[in-house]
Amino acid sequence: MSRSNSSAVSLGQRDNGEIESGPQKGSSSLIRYGIFVIFGLFYVIVTILRPSFLSLGNLYDIFTEMSIISFVSFGEAIVIAAGGLDLSVGNMAGAAAMLACHLMSNLGYDVGTSLAAGVAVAILIGVGNGLMVTRLHMNSLIATLGTMFVLFGFLYGLTGGVSVHIVPDNFSYLGNGTFLSIPIPIFIMAVVFVLAYLFMEKTSYGRNITMIGGNIEACRLSGVNIKKLTLLTFVICGFLSAFSGILLAARQSVGNVDLGERFLLEAFIAAMLGTVIFNGKNVIAGTLLGAIFLTSLINGLTLLGAGPEWMYFAQGALLLVAILANYYVKRSMLKLPGKK
Repeated sequence: MSRSNSSAVSLGQRDNGEIESGPQKGSSSLIRYGIFVIFGLFYVIVTILRPSFLSLGNLYDIFTEMSIISFVSFGEAIVIAAGGLDLSVGNMAGAAAMLACHLMSNLGYDVGTSLAAGVAVAILIGVGNGLMVTRLHMNSLIATLGTMFVLFGFLYGLTGGVSVHIVPDNFSYLGNGTFLSIPIPIFIMAVVFVLAYLFMEKTSYGRNITMIGGNIEACRLSGVNIKKLTLLTFVICGFLSAFSGILLAARQSVGNVDLGERFLLEAFIAAMLGTVIFNGKNVIAGTLLGAIFLTSLINGLTLLGAGPEWMYFAQGALLLVAILANYYVKRSMLKLPGKK
């Protein structure tokens, strides 16, 4: 099977029996806690300049936006945990959302049927990605890049490039409604977070997925079904990506052809930050923190009046820092004690 990007995205994972030396552990801890310090300083600065940053209404906005990107980030993190990479997450989210909006608004289907169809399409795309990687032995980067462009064509062919502006009120409620004064997307995210966390940390499937990214040869010798689990990661990624696309469309009350384009960068940054924070372990909890950091960064810059160029600059810089930190942590753990 093609193990794509294993050197770049197997992010600080190691064998269970490996013991970190004092200096190695100290280096990884410095990087991990350094992230909290940097974001802590950012929060303090933004709060001083814009006190509304920590207002209840703004915090609701931050956590609602975070919840929407968290689903696609969880999916990307699970693929990365197995040593792969999925570049089609944003387009899978967009395809699921646009198909659901098209069925509801243009063809008259009910909300339940439309949402089920959108999620089903995203799952099928995930299956296709997984089969290309596991059965055709394609590099996951190349396979999902091809899928990304195919989905571009699908979205434009489905709608002719025209946005869907009329959506049912009960669909918009998913993105804008509240329960007990808490936005609905946060409730959905909480449920998905718990399920994803339990899957990755408490089941043999999840633990073996993490092992694949850490040491694929050890998994082979242990009899782990690598192809099956790798396929499963892409299917889960497609499933979770659909949630992000559908909730964003519901929140905007409109379906855009380019709706999911923002998710690729955001998902990758959140997943990368998550692996740094917990050293390649607890990938779901780490990714959630990464999503919170990313969303609060964008929100803070918006309050400070930063233009779109600064948004892209900040996200790109954050991604590069996360990749370098992951590389440094992995290199420190692989370095033998006493060997220069």
